[in-house]
Amino acid sequence: MPACVPTDPRERADPLLGFYGPGSAMWRINREAVLLGAGPAALLLQIAHPHVAEGVAHHSAFEADPFRRLEATIRTSMDLVFGDGQRAERAVKRLNGVHAGVRGDAHDPLARSVAGPSYRAMDPELLLWVQATLIVTSVDAYQRWVRPLSAADRDRFWAEARDVGVRVGIPLDRSPRDWPTLMAYWDRMLSPDGPIQVTPTACRLAPLIVRPPIPLVPGSLVDLAALPGMALLPPRIRSAYGIGWGPWRERAAAAMSLGLRLWVRSMPSAWRAMPQARSAERRVRRA
Repeated sequence: MPACVPTDPRERADPLLGFYGPGSAMWRINREAVLLGAGPAALLLQIAHPHVAEGVAHHSAFEADPFRRLEATIRTSMDLVFGDGQRAERAVKRLNGVHAGVRGDAHDPLARSVAGPSYRAMDPELLLWVQATLIVTSVDAYQRWVRPLSAADRDRFWAEARDVGVRVGIPLDRSPRDWPTLMAYWDRMLSPDGPIQVTPTACRLAPLIVRPPIPLVPGSLVDLAALPGMALLPPRIRSAYGIGWGPWRERAAAAMSLGLRLWVRSMPSAWRAMPQARSAERRVRRA
């Protein structure tokens, strides 16, 4: 068999179901539209890796047009999760194509001292960190805003992400083997002397994530709406970004999280689902 052909069938997208399907934890968790509220926390955690921040700052249009970058990120993520085989495979090629050209020398002195003098987006360590931020924040948000997940649910969610991670450059032998191992990796990365350190470059990018410039919406309302998502951040990371917190905001975030949970419980399943999830479910029913 040629070396370029995947030997694990889980790595290939099914023509109808894509990489996952209606019985997967990936579909069940990511269909919930409220999880979009976890996006800012995931992005802030991603650029808290000095080399990820360097790549975003020097190889993307994020600072010039953050909404276009966000829309592209959501589209690619939804295609990977809910797309049929053709759409999911295109998302993999698109993602790998973008990452292939992202490499260079770190400009930020702190990034150079903490993470090294150069970076490349296809480094499995960087790819693993980005994937971990998406998975961990999604699980945390789901449990706060939707319902609890069992240990088996969390393990299955990570296993499904891990299998497809091979297709975007994360070998299985570089990926935590189960949820407890992922949590150990998470704690190690976020320890005070670990590799996740907020650099001046990350601080420059952060305001576009924390308070995006939404036309006709006062910044104070944007800040209020962002509280449940900011509560997902580890306190050390919030502090490093200069995100003010304290008892009042902690209580407000908890109250808003409770409101989200009550809203989810009162809404029909179809009303609170991502449009890509509804489209995928219709596709499977027709088949």
